[in-house]
Amino acid sequence: MSRSKHFFNRSLRQTRSSRVQPSTFENELKNFDDEIQSIRKTIVQLEEDNDLSIKTPAKRSIKHIKLEPELQIDEPIIPDNFFPIYNKIKEMRKLITTPVDLIGCVEIPALLRLMTKQFKKTGEILDIPVDKINIYKEEMTALEENEIDSFWRYQLLVTLMFSSQTKDEVNYEVMKSLHHHYLKKGYTEGLCIEAILNTSIADIDKLIFKVGFHSRKAAYLVETTKVLHESYADDVPDNINELVKLKGIGNKMGHLILQGAWKQVDGISVDTHMVRLCNIFGWTHNEKNPDNVRKELEKMLINYKELWLEINPVLVGFGQSVCTPTGRRCDLCLLSKINEKNDYLCPAVDKRLLIRINRGVEKLEDRKIRGDLSKLIEYINS
Repeated sequence: MSRSKHFFNRSLRQTRSSRVQPSTFENELKNFDDEIQSIRKTIVQLEEDNDLSIKTPAKRSIKHIKLEPELQIDEPIIPDNFFPIYNKIKEMRKLITTPVDLIGCVEIPALLRLMTKQFKKTGEILDIPVDKINIYKEEMTALEENEIDSFWRYQLLVTLMFSSQTKDEVNYEVMKSLHHHYLKKGYTEGLCIEAILNTSIADIDKLIFKVGFHSRKAAYLVETTKVLHESYADDVPDNINELVKLKGIGNKMGHLILQGAWKQVDGISVDTHMVRLCNIFGWTHNEKNPDNVRKELEKMLINYKELWLEINPVLVGFGQSVCTPTGRRCDLCLLSKINEKNDYLCPAVDKRLLIRINRGVEKLEDRKIRGDLSKLIEYINS
């Protein structure tokens, strides 16, 4: 055998011996595939024989519920007792004269204007006592219709600033004294922006010491007066948003300024008497914030805006003289009379007081009266 042939035969034997034999894993995999095919055939046969087809579960249907829109209430909710009580109070107010009617903040600029005119004519200071104010009512009304100007508006702002935590009687005396002081100082319009700008906070504090929180109000007055001089051409703003930016002026005062100085009724002015009465009558519920009471009343009376101007003096005067914070005069109040339902119109009648009056234990004249209630007493006794 040639050498080359021998080499070829040896290589062939090596190749045959090195050929890869099927592994155990490959055999198992083939067997598994065969089993799968067998199972598939069995399932198909079962489906054909018994109609046991395996179906994909149907998607769960979702029922769409149409949501109804919220009920829209067009008409505001007015308490059932509002108009019966309010109209009865208006009936009583025609028979009584209270401090707010004579020397309320809205009345004071007209009184100061009368004093100014008298001083310009005669050089004498006109002092108008509270019990003599009715004599000047016609003149005051004429002035209010024809002579409202920047001085008038400023004086209204000042008296409103002083009125917080201060009775009308005290506020009037302080405003009258302050006005007289500046007339004597040579300011032709008396209390005015120029006069305050030329007075120190300490001196103003001494001049107004009778009002509540006089030191704080003196500082507020000077600061607000500077703003009016620098930003509003020595006048008072004519919108509530600008007014409440002024130091010492809130919503109650702002709305009274608009009503009394600009003849604009953009909201209801609410004071502490009104807050108390609204809670007593159930028009609001334990609400002590005047601004929240204002919002409730405005919402309630949105269709009765003709009441927005009058409701303040009507309720304030009633709260000053009849339904007072202490010693309520239920004996003089028409709301304490039995109505057709054999009940009291007012939910807070002092029944013990009525019993004492009926038994003669307490007399009408024994209780302090603020304001003139003589016509109301005469009406009750008639």
